[in-house]
Amino acid sequence: MTLFLLAGSAVFNASANTMMKLAFGHQKDLLDNGAVNAVLKIITNPWAVAGVGCFGISFIFLSAALTRTDLSIAYPFMAGLVFLLVLGVSVLFFSEQVNLWRIAGMAVILCGIWMISVKG
Repeated sequence: MTLFLLAGSAVFNASANTMMKLAFGHQKDLLDNGAVNAVLKIITNPWAVAGVGCFGISFIFLSAALTRTDLSIAYPFMAGLVFLLVLGVSVLFFSEQVNLWRIAGMAVILCGIWMISVKG
């Protein structure tokens, strides 16, 4: 059950980040016209509102998982899943390039997450 909760948190977190990219990824800088204007842009953009909702659902899943396992295990595991999901979405839907250096860097990060969450 804990793995299901962590996976649910990761899926909704990655979805939220994807929706933020859909909402504002085409803009140069959200804060160009000030913080108040940025907040208005966020609360009137359906992708941004859906993204905030997904962050909330991710929070619920992670909160439930934390009743069953240690934070020092749960968070790195969930973060690693988010990392992989966002990478896949970035390549498949946003045509972002992944070169050998990025792959090597991701492998090092994921190895570190694995060491912390499984062996730590």
